Amino acid sequence: MSNRAIIPGLAILLTAFLGQPAVAGPQTRVDNPARALAKNAGRVVKLEEVLRIRDDGDSAIFKVPRKLAVGADGSLYFHDFAEGDKLYRYSPEGKLVFKTMKTGQGPGECISASNFFLDGERIRVQAWNPPKIMDFNLDGRYKRELPTDNTKGLHSLFLVDGRIYGLRDEVPYSGAISKTGLIETPYRLYEISPEFKSWRKLQDFPVRHSIRRDPLGRPSWIRLDMIEAAAGAPFIYIVHAAEFRIDQFDLRTGRVERIFGRAYEGRRLEAEGDEDIDPAMKREDDTSDAPSFDILEIHAVGDRLWTFTSTMMERGNDRLVDVFDAEGRYVDSVILEFPDRTLRHSYSKGLVTADGFLFIPEQDRDGLVSIGKYRVPDAGLFPSQATPKRTP
Repeated sequence: MSNRAIIPGLAILLTAFLGQPAVAGPQTRVDNPARALAKNAGRVVKLEEVLRIRDDGDSAIFKVPRKLAVGADGSLYFHDFAEGDKLYRYSPEGKLVFKTMKTGQGPGECISASNFFLDGERIRVQAWNPPKIMDFNLDGRYKRELPTDNTKGLHSLFLVDGRIYGLRDEVPYSGAISKTGLIETPYRLYEISPEFKSWRKLQDFPVRHSIRRDPLGRPSWIRLDMIEAAAGAPFIYIVHAAEFRIDQFDLRTGRVERIFGRAYEGRRLEAEGDEDIDPAMKREDDTSDAPSFDILEIHAVGDRLWTFTSTMMERGNDRLVDVFDAEGRYVDSVILEFPDRTLRHSYSKGLVTADGFLFIPEQDRDGLVSIGKYRVPDAGLFPSQATPKRTP
């Protein structure tokens, strides 16, 4: 695949829309400069591949591995829809432990799954269709399920200090779907009971949508404002705009306490020769009718927040990552350089761990999908430890 030069990104600045705070009362607004505090900010960090998880075309077939999570023993969990929605677990050595879930509507089955999280000795899977919560043991055995009527539209599910939190798109629960044109509805943050029966509203984050109708009158919509979320106790971080802005929701006080970002001039790569790339592996902002965003993904890593920006380097798929601390200060910035520049990385589906590793789905020139595990050999990015672990 050959790449053209980087061109300036057309970031959508929603100053008027975002001029008011999300909740009433005083908030700390942290206005960071364009350069991070670290003296060596902007340095190149060369990633070291330590493990690769591949499909074998038989027991495991990958299309878009997503919702990656690491268990207490280092096992990697994720789900993929190449063979119908399946939940996978791989050992720390990269061996398949199980592939579970069947396509259907019966016990332990679903048509499509949206989220899952690890909760002690069980895995809790949220299915979109049919709407339910399915519980599995850590060995993949089905335990039970809970039919639900209010989990449709869940963007994210988090388990923080033993409590469940969910961020839900409220379009399906409003009259907005009957309208056409530019509308505004919230993404709503909830605290959810273990049985998913009680939903306590915590915060609304306004989001704009453009709703269209086909010749038969059926609606479809494009989200015009970025929503990304990450949880790192005691905070949930929300990116809910096209500009470089992050809201820090404090679970102790039940409100947004900080709003922060930094001066940012986004850049976007225009590539050619992508016809052989699976469309599902392309970024959300690769489509011609979708807005471009400054932040593609966020990760709570220890007491830091990593933001994968829209700035891509001229060669390969190396990415600029900005790092903020819990006070909202722009403390560091690095360029992650991958050893194999021919691989296409799915930035919106990766995972950064506090012990110094990056897991990321990748696609090669032949269209084969795998998950790369890379060591991030820069102790300054992980202040909670002296040095990233040296074992895969």
